[in-house]
Amino acid sequence: MDTLQHAAGAGRLTLAEFTDRVDVALAAETRTEMRQALQGLPKESPIVGATASPPAFSLFGNVRARGRWRLHRRNRAITIFGDIQFDLRDSVCSESEVWIEGRTLFGNVEVIVPEGIEAELTGFTIFGDRRLELAAVPRSPQTPTVHVHGMTVFGDLRIRSLAPGESGSAWRRMLDRWRGAPPSAKQLPHRPPSPGSAKSSD
Repeated sequence: MDTLQHAAGAGRLTLAEFTDRVDVALAAETRTEMRQALQGLPKESPIVGATASPPAFSLFGNVRARGRWRLHRRNRAITIFGDIQFDLRDSVCSESEVWIEGRTLFGNVEVIVPEGIEAELTGFTIFGDRRLELAAVPRSPQTPTVHVHGMTVFGDLRIRSLAPGESGSAWRRMLDRWRGAPPSAKQLPHRPPSPGSAKSSD
């Protein structure tokens, strides 16, 4: 667990990769199975996108942070006539607690966290909804607590958890169902992957 936490803090594992490997370690019944959690552990941090941060302000546009990006202790974004979305699943983070603040006028604020991450939502909306939608799964040990504070006018404020690879777009999920795409493993009830399913990270 210490090795995994150090790798995540150094940017060698994303939050989603970290929680997946933790699940493997916790499900292990032998030393051999436990070593699967460390199989293929990157020795060096990737350069591309490892420290990229989202823009802080947008006028008539959206602020979106997704893919591999550095999640700092405090993150803030403001938009006017636009949406804010922080997808933390592929982010890298070395903090035990992080704060995200989003303010919009005629737009939505949404934060997506990996399953097993603890998050809390504060703030207010005017002519909008406030929703906290976290999967009912055990918290992954040694993962950061995410504090989200939002203010929206004519927009929604939302935190939700998704499995790695699961689309964050309702339109994409609707299109997949229309095409008859088989449900992915991410849409099945959450359970720790088998030790042999641990994959190395690029």
